[in-house]
Amino acid sequence: MEASYRSVKTILRIALPVMIGSLANNIINLVDTSLLGRVGQVELGAGAIGSIFYFVMYMSGFAFNTGMQILIARRMGEGRKEDIGRITDHQLFIIGGVALLAFLFMQLLSAPLFGLIISSDAVRSAALEFIFYRSFGIFPGILNSFFLSFFIGIGRTGIATFTMLGLALINTVLAYALIFGALGFPELGIGGAGLASAIAELVVCIIYFIYIHYSGYRKQYRLFTFVQTELSLIKKTLNLSYPLVFQQLLSITTWFGFFLIIENLGERELAESNIVKGIYVFWGIPSWAFGATANTMVSHVLGQGKAEWVKPVVIRICTINTLITLCACMLLMVFPHFFISMFTDDQSLYPGSKAILPAVILALLFFPSSFVVLMSVSGTGSSKVALCIELISVSAYMLYTYLTARVFEASLAVVWGAEALYWVTTLILGLLYFRFGKWNKTI
Repeated sequence: MEASYRSVKTILRIALPVMIGSLANNIINLVDTSLLGRVGQVELGAGAIGSIFYFVMYMSGFAFNTGMQILIARRMGEGRKEDIGRITDHQLFIIGGVALLAFLFMQLLSAPLFGLIISSDAVRSAALEFIFYRSFGIFPGILNSFFLSFFIGIGRTGIATFTMLGLALINTVLAYALIFGALGFPELGIGGAGLASAIAELVVCIIYFIYIHYSGYRKQYRLFTFVQTELSLIKKTLNLSYPLVFQQLLSITTWFGFFLIIENLGERELAESNIVKGIYVFWGIPSWAFGATANTMVSHVLGQGKAEWVKPVVIRICTINTLITLCACMLLMVFPHFFISMFTDDQSLYPGSKAILPAVILALLFFPSSFVVLMSVSGTGSSKVALCIELISVSAYMLYTYLTARVFEASLAVVWGAEALYWVTTLILGLLYFRFGKWNKTI
């Protein structure tokens, strides 16, 4: 068993479907950015702000589901499969409330909030149109995250490949049709991008429910029985999850703040940064997948009482992740124009976007190990420590961004150096915790 958990085969068996799932989710971002880049610079910049704002809301539910994922993996390691259904049933009550609050916030408060933080009237109007339509996808979106966290937690991630590829395909077709008014659909512009994603999320959610029902997982893990409400279990889940919620919200909100600072530099700078953001997120896909894998495997082996396996497992995952990302960075250095052209056909945006790429490549070199280590800290059950690491890292990130952009008025490439600083800080703090902290605990 030890060899199995440290083997490349086992790591890839969990990570690859999650990677494909993450790829599909990021294809949505790529497609939206690419299509909106052909509508106009205002829509391209507004799409960046609108999508990040949506993900601030979405990541709250995602973080609660990550807490559930850690608990499920720990119970799997302990051989207590009968407890998993109870965990998932109680989780549905939690994320249902989270999704409702997020929807109401986007519908009722986004307009006054954007009025305070976005200086361009054109960008603000377009971002609000995007959010109005995209907000309807928050319910199925968080449910999809719930299902994916369940499958990652039990180590069966194959379904993610099918569902997420379906999500990408549906979104691509609908986004094109609704943005440009093709295939008999109305022309909604930037609003069409938000509506297409919401519809795609709903379809995938229905697929998950059907699969759970007919695959036997519902019976095997006693899912959706809702026999008895246990406040103690809800309390345990919330205690583990709330630091993850704050961590994710802090991370995404900080990136939102980063783009707001750039928006104040100008619409062109915002459009160029959105192009680079798409490339950066796309090449970060392996790291997100291996981070989720590390989170689950660390919790699982601790559930088996094998704390001595944790560091070798984390090192192996970091090594695989880094090698894959290095290959991606080489492609990015050799073919920069090709990747920029995926997001826009506006030739005037090429020089500025290309100038930012070295800063992105530098960040990508640290991203693989840093994110895996951070997710491994969460996997031990030390979610409060992970939150502290995040708080210190984003503080350094925002201070650097503010100083370079507003005080020293540095180039956009220098401002983007904040990403590398963030990952270096995260990696150092995470390694210090594994070296000196008390991370072998019961949850």
